[in-house]
Amino acid sequence: MAKCQDCGKEMITDRSGCIISKIKIDNEVYERNTDYYDINKTCHDCGIENKKGTLHHFGCDVERCPKCGGQLISCYCGEKELIY
Repeated sequence: MAKCQDCGKEMITDRSGCIISKIKIDNEVYERNTDYYDINKTCHDCGIENKKGTLHHFGCDVERCPKCGGQLISCYCGEKELIY
């Protein structure tokens, strides 16, 4: 199994999602985006249940950037880190 390095949950079997709700992007703090998810019942990358309000695990290729709306892992918004 694979554990999320940030929240410690099992990524594929624990469908409840990440518990860390804030992200810092270039020294500005944002709420992580929970509006976008793929069409499957569970996320194809990190295994969370796809529903509004559930947070993807950091590094998931489905999560959207709260600043630009692009794919969080590949957008050019700057340095990103979760706020614990």
